[in-house]
Amino acid sequence: MRDLLLSTFLTIGSLPVIGQVVVQVLTPASIAGGFDNAFAVNAGSNSWAMPDLTLPANAVQGAAQVVSDGTAADSLGCNALTNASEVTGKIAIVYRGTCSFGEKALNAQNAGAIAVVFISNGEDLNINMLGGAEGLQVTIPVVMIAASSGALIRPELDAGTVTMFIGNNFGAFPFNLSFDEQDVLVPGVASLPGLVAADASEFNVLLGGWIHNNGSAEQTTARMNVKVVQDGNTLYDETSDPATIPSGDSLFVDLGTFDQPTYSGRYAVVYTVLSDEADAYPADDTRELSLAIGDVFSYAPTDAASGIPIDNTHVVPAALTGTFTNCIQFTNANASRIAATGLYFSARTQADEVAPFDSVLTGMIALANAYLWTDDIAGPFTTPTVDGLALLSSKEYSFPSDLQDQPIFIPFDEAVELDDNARYLFCIQTFDALLRQGWNSTLDYQQNFQTIGEPVSLFQNGDTWFNGFTALSGVPSIGVQTIDANTIGMAEHDKVDITPFPNPTARLLNIPMQGLGGAAVLRIFDLSGAKVAEQRVNVGDRMLAVDVSTVANGTYLFQMDFENGQRSEFRVVVAK
Repeated sequence: MRDLLLSTFLTIGSLPVIGQVVVQVLTPASIAGGFDNAFAVNAGSNSWAMPDLTLPANAVQGAAQVVSDGTAADSLGCNALTNASEVTGKIAIVYRGTCSFGEKALNAQNAGAIAVVFISNGEDLNINMLGGAEGLQVTIPVVMIAASSGALIRPELDAGTVTMFIGNNFGAFPFNLSFDEQDVLVPGVASLPGLVAADASEFNVLLGGWIHNNGSAEQTTARMNVKVVQDGNTLYDETSDPATIPSGDSLFVDLGTFDQPTYSGRYAVVYTVLSDEADAYPADDTRELSLAIGDVFSYAPTDAASGIPIDNTHVVPAALTGTFTNCIQFTNANASRIAATGLYFSARTQADEVAPFDSVLTGMIALANAYLWTDDIAGPFTTPTVDGLALLSSKEYSFPSDLQDQPIFIPFDEAVELDDNARYLFCIQTFDALLRQGWNSTLDYQQNFQTIGEPVSLFQNGDTWFNGFTALSGVPSIGVQTIDANTIGMAEHDKVDITPFPNPTARLLNIPMQGLGGAAVLRIFDLSGAKVAEQRVNVGDRMLAVDVSTVANGTYLFQMDFENGQRSEFRVVVAK
């Protein structure tokens, strides 16, 4: 897992075409295409001596060969290679594990390899590959692909010849249009409460983006298309007029505004760059985004079943100076219609080459904080001042067990009622450098910054605020659970605060009943208000276990009415 350095995001204007570092299978056609990758860099303390892969001149192309060091069928390359004659002049394929990256790469280089492709033992590629003791002797490119990518490529390697291209593909092929994550306008949020998006006057999506010509030839029929699809039905379909883009140049196209008379459910926003010429690297020609309308606010994509924000990595500042506070910003002209009841997040500790995790989460503390942010906003990179934040609610959460990469919900003691056009920060604060908070790097809001000029997310390392991490796009995987503000009205003297666990849960939900007694009626409602279950329970000052294994995935409202007139409400996420 990458220990990330701190930085602010840079604003972008007319974007230069610089290509991108790719791992591409050229042949056979059955698996041809690009694969997500991480690449080693010889900067800072990374301890490598390899060429800069971001420069097109350092790209390599050739046949691939799985290494063998005489120890196993899928060799880890931790010893001198026994098939050096087969590796010489080829791209070495090496499995991750046991020994250091540098040791593996040096063994491949000593056998005559022109580059190394590591096949990881998982899917997370947000990792800083350190060279270790041997890295400064490695002068060939080193990249890594996910385990699933390796599983796709390996059968073809065993059956015959696989040729690959590794490096910056700018100018490597005649026809290669592309766009990157930061090039397109994305919906202003990935998940929005429907109560603040009643119709087109309250919510719409600006569409458009940059087309880059990374090919060596001029493109005369470059176009961009965007479709918005819901449940298989195309609601919006626009294509820009054909345009000429010289080699190495870029063009921004405006694709209009998507809106609806009413919003509900989930939408897919699909961007595609088009040309009459066959594209040499189609992996960067299509990008699909999601937009959910429900009761969760999040900038990160959310799970279709549970509505919970999705993470694809976890982060912490490289030099933690006290606490790590990860935040998302919210403001809306209709915010008074909703109240915030709590925050979703996830966490994990660092994985290494030997052990799955270097510590456990059990007993670690996280705080869910809600702030009113009153500073004047001078553009999307504004950070809070000490006097500009007023704490509205804070709730502590202690990990009851080692819930690595599991969605966690921290309910506020009381729902935070919001005001129209006021600005809020919803934050998760943690205290341990080993604890990394969930992050989703698949969305990049940089193009939106130029058009809308609003902050999205920011974090605080100790007392210092930042707008993002160096070399990592995306946003915190934080979600704000909301309810209709009109439903708040329970008399405080009758209210019982209960925090069930685990939440989310797949099977059993434990409801603490300490200090309570007698009988109660437990009712479960889905988000449409339909009653899912009802049962009478005897409380008896004990833990009440509720089996939800037959309940479908989703978020549910639990209501408990006690015979003494007291009442409790809490939300539970069922995620199997």
